[in-house]
Amino acid sequence: MASSTPDTPAPTAYALLPAATPREESGGIGLNGIVRMLRRRRRIFLITAVAVTLVAGLRAVYLRINNPVFLGGFSLLISDPINESGGAGGEAGAGTGAIASVARNVSRNDVPTLIRVLESPAVLEPVVSELQSRYPDQAIPQVDVSLVAADPNQANPILAAGVLSVQARGGSPEIVKETLLLTEQAYLNWALQQRREKLNEGVKFLDKQAPDLQARSTELQGELERFRTSNNVLAPEAEAASVRGQAETLRQSLENQLAERRRLQQVRADVAAGRLTARTFTSTAGDGGGSESARSGTSVTLDVPNQPLLSELNRLDAEIATARSIYTANSPFLVNLISAREKLQPALQRKELEAVDATLQQLDGSIAALRSQIGGTDARFRSQPALLREYEALQSKLAIAQGNLASYQSTRDQFQLEIAQSNVPWKVIGPTAVNPNPVAPLLGQGLLQGLLFGVAAGAGAALIRDRLDHVFHSAGEVRDELKVPLLGHIPYISFFEGVRRDKRFLFKDLDAQQTGMAGYQRFTYQEAFRNLYTSLRFLNSDRTVKSVAVSSSVPSEGNSLLIVLLAKTLSELGKRVLLIDADLRQPQVHHRLGLNNLSGLSNLLTDQGTDWRSMLQTVPEHPSLQVITAGRRVPDPPRLLSSERMGHLVKEIADTDAFDLILYDTPPALGLADASLLAENLDGILLVVGLNKVDRQLPAQAVERIKSAGAPLLGVVTNSRIATGDRTNIYGYSGYGYGSYSEGAQGLDPSTAYNYYSDIHSEPSPSPRGLASLAPNRQNLKRWKKGLDTWLK
Repeated sequence: MASSTPDTPAPTAYALLPAATPREESGGIGLNGIVRMLRRRRRIFLITAVAVTLVAGLRAVYLRINNPVFLGGFSLLISDPINESGGAGGEAGAGTGAIASVARNVSRNDVPTLIRVLESPAVLEPVVSELQSRYPDQAIPQVDVSLVAADPNQANPILAAGVLSVQARGGSPEIVKETLLLTEQAYLNWALQQRREKLNEGVKFLDKQAPDLQARSTELQGELERFRTSNNVLAPEAEAASVRGQAETLRQSLENQLAERRRLQQVRADVAAGRLTARTFTSTAGDGGGSESARSGTSVTLDVPNQPLLSELNRLDAEIATARSIYTANSPFLVNLISAREKLQPALQRKELEAVDATLQQLDGSIAALRSQIGGTDARFRSQPALLREYEALQSKLAIAQGNLASYQSTRDQFQLEIAQSNVPWKVIGPTAVNPNPVAPLLGQGLLQGLLFGVAAGAGAALIRDRLDHVFHSAGEVRDELKVPLLGHIPYISFFEGVRRDKRFLFKDLDAQQTGMAGYQRFTYQEAFRNLYTSLRFLNSDRTVKSVAVSSSVPSEGNSLLIVLLAKTLSELGKRVLLIDADLRQPQVHHRLGLNNLSGLSNLLTDQGTDWRSMLQTVPEHPSLQVITAGRRVPDPPRLLSSERMGHLVKEIADTDAFDLILYDTPPALGLADASLLAENLDGILLVVGLNKVDRQLPAQAVERIKSAGAPLLGVVTNSRIATGDRTNIYGYSGYGYGSYSEGAQGLDPSTAYNYYSDIHSEPSPSPRGLASLAPNRQNLKRWKKGLDTWLK
């Protein structure tokens, strides 16, 4: 067998137990950890929970009897849902428009603020004074104001901003009802008082504003008068319309005279060309004769001078016409007539042109006068918009001022009328009613709260007690904190209690008990050690683990008992086991097995010529289990265990094929070097950790001590030294008859497997089921008492 040195790496170890979540096995904040903690500290939990629950229940009963609370209330409408569009208590629509709203100081009610005001002493002081005078020795009920749900049947009802619920709580129904009646009257009086105060403030405001409004109206009237005087106009709108009409008339006359001038120019051209004579131009403008000049309205008259010449010309034309019908063209008489006419015509034409030119000159003067009038009229019209704008602005300001003055006067008269009236703005829509039965304290609620407080207090006390107890409570806690493989767990066996103190011989008693509780406990530890051996077999895939030392952190963790029971269990499986007691300080193996300790390991180490086979002792009725006891005591055990002789002895025994497993019982690893010195020559060392026994810092220090010494640490084995009541399975074999499974448990519950595999079956009495299990008969009471005693233990 090769020995391990500090430079040799430890063999690869495999944790064969199922890994559990840290939250479950660490006993921390996981649900399973809390349950296990409560089971460990069930006494303090139960006592605290029952005490707190009892006190809370008695307190609830006492308060129910001596200090009952009665509830009453009424509903108050603080807004008019028909005449008002919003805001509780406002009356803005009763006045004249915005003036009344401003004078009333009306705005939407801030309902939360209103509720605080109604609950304040400023409103409730008369009610409190009255109640104190009537009931001097009684507590005054508390008044609460809140909004009412518009539809209470809805899941999330909308609160009605215009309805308030007023409730009172007190110790007497009569006092509660009296309080509500007084509160109802106080609220209505307060609302009426607030309304009158607002109206009085509104009247004062109107009286203060009236002189300013009157002065403003008078000032605007004076400005309008000065405007009319300075601009010489009464109504600018009518003046502008008149000027506009005059301008249009003048433009029409101008167009007519321009047309007449063009006609006269055409007449002059015809006269100058000889195509027209004055005898055809007989009409004059304005003569009423129907001529074009007269229709134009120009009042221009065309005077044709030398009417005798015109008459002579007309006579010659008549004679020439007659002569043409009588004489020939060459007739002297006709020729003379034509010659006389030609002499007369130029003079007449000259006179006609002079008359037409005089008429044109007169018409040009008239056109110039019209254009001058049109220019003056347009200038007057262009100044009208500015005057009209200024006039309309003055008129608008004056209308507003006069309207405000009239509104203020009307509002003031209405306020005076409302002040004289006594209409209460609020209304009670739900009359005062008091519940004749107390509403608090509720016995059921008080007991439930007491139970919850009791459970919480009990859990808190149990948690504090558990945290103050600085030990490992479960195998999972050991594995998670030490970070080494957990090879097995040995459950608590009451049969082994006091075995170290009494130095009992175990095998005889164990083999004698096959049934009952002893048989159950025998089956329990056998299964635990078989699982431990299975873990050792599969711990290292490279080589077989054959020589193993078993140690602990401090004494009394059960490593000697554990190694003896492990050797016994394996020998019953047919394994050849050699148990060597290497605890040369306080040997215990020979006491457990009923052997003598006259000679043993110490004799082999001090006497070089002694054969180790001569020191072998066979345990009675267990031929496959042989033992080398510690032998006589020596003054310096570490020197012998670290000697070369010890190394040769370990190697010699391991190299033989006489044994399947060699176990060495060693002293505690802390404070003593024996275990670490011996383990250097072995395949490894197992560290036993006592649950609910050893301070949790000590196993960690032992692990560090073993590792620092270079000894190969195979893993840890947890040993339950105190009955905790936990019956959960760390291996998780719930499907194979090993009881219920729970990660991070203390140990397995093999009762089911024991009952299944046992050769001798006892017929248990049938347990009641269904409703029969709740009947308070003798059998159930006995069963409940037994369960409670088991749980308390």
